[in-house]
Amino acid sequence: MMLALLFGWSMAQARTCPDAATLQAAWEAYRPALTAEAVYPFRFTEKEWATVAKCEVARRREKLKGTDRVLGLVWLDADIDTAWVAVQDPHIEIVDGFVEETLPGSTFENKVVYQSIDLPWPLATRQWVIRVVNNGALRTKTNGHVWERTWDLDPARSATHEKKKGVWLDVNDGGWFFAKAAGGTLVGYHARTVVGGIVPDEIATRWSFGTIGKMLRRVAERVPWVREHYVEDHVPVLRPGATPIPPG
Repeated sequence: MMLALLFGWSMAQARTCPDAATLQAAWEAYRPALTAEAVYPFRFTEKEWATVAKCEVARRREKLKGTDRVLGLVWLDADIDTAWVAVQDPHIEIVDGFVEETLPGSTFENKVVYQSIDLPWPLATRQWVIRVVNNGALRTKTNGHVWERTWDLDPARSATHEKKKGVWLDVNDGGWFFAKAAGGTLVGYHARTVVGGIVPDEIATRWSFGTIGKMLRRVAERVPWVREHYVEDHVPVLRPGATPIPPG
């Protein structure tokens, strides 16, 4: 999730993806529900669908007032439960220097969490608190075919890991979405972040745009690992709605 999921990767897959028209039709079939209920009801261009149909990550920068949003989309040859676990599994490796602390009163459906990450000297640690929520209305409207999990900054403080000299982020919002499509799952990630301090917004946005493809390819690589790792002795990962995905 968030800044902490921007790790490295090594791509070693040979997949056949559905054609662009099939993928686009699958996504647009959800348009009424997306328009009515999605926090981010994205539309994608024909060029972007053509990229996804090549089993590649379609990326773009959405021009906004202030900092741009970066967005990536990929199709996985996996059911939506498997795709979800490939992002939400608690054993996924996090980058060095990343700290996360769930604040009291949180649930899986409405989670308030403190996060921070150490940056190379002379940059100070960046820290933030976000509220992460699942979009139950969208999931219901699509009969469970589209899942959306989003976050935005929250004013809560008092985490035990707060750093006195850490820089609090002014902007950090985004989300994941998962949609059943052509026998697999469309997986999207997007984020908008202002790092602050001496780091220009444009540099941070370019870095996020440059790494989002690697992150989503890493999720795709993780699918075979999920099938071997998420077995009977694993603590169940929750779906939106807090129902457990049966291991195995």
